[in-house]
Amino acid sequence: MSRTLLLNADYTPLYFINEFAAIKLFYKGKAHVVEDASGTPSEWCEEFRSPTAGIKIPATLRLYKQVKRNWTLPRFRKSVLFNRDEWKCQYCSKHLSWDEITIDHVLPSSRGGRTSWLNCVVACTPCNKKKANKTPDEAGMRLLKQPAVPTPLHCWDHTRGRSQWHESWEMFVPHK
Repeated sequence: MSRTLLLNADYTPLYFINEFAAIKLFYKGKAHVVEDASGTPSEWCEEFRSPTAGIKIPATLRLYKQVKRNWTLPRFRKSVLFNRDEWKCQYCSKHLSWDEITIDHVLPSSRGGRTSWLNCVVACTPCNKKKANKTPDEAGMRLLKQPAVPTPLHCWDHTRGRSQWHESWEMFVPHK
């Protein structure tokens, strides 16, 4: 099943929706298919088959009216952290696979650091071992970016083969 990226009226990404919800929003006149700079619509190659016709499935939809986001922060999950940090070591910027990735506590847990969105980052094993039981400053290491609270899009795990990635999403959602 293809997913559709739903954008707010101001082009900020809201979340991913299934093809049925996308077609419903489109035909109710609540959203339109986003086009690239050349005017090509952001659509999947496959069609949604109805009893009367085949309809191209939109890959990216933009709402006509701005909506308020109602989102609650999820509990801490590794896959969301990995997506937030783009599957990249936050010390050396190496791209990592599921088998290579580790979680580093910026303030080590042995020194009172909690497992939270604002204290954990993705790290490769060599960097995590080098940092050991120190803060990044004490270890002489710099974070690529400060840990932040994830967005709803980080909760959709597109990196592990659960769904396809559409090239038009690149300008709205960072991808590995």
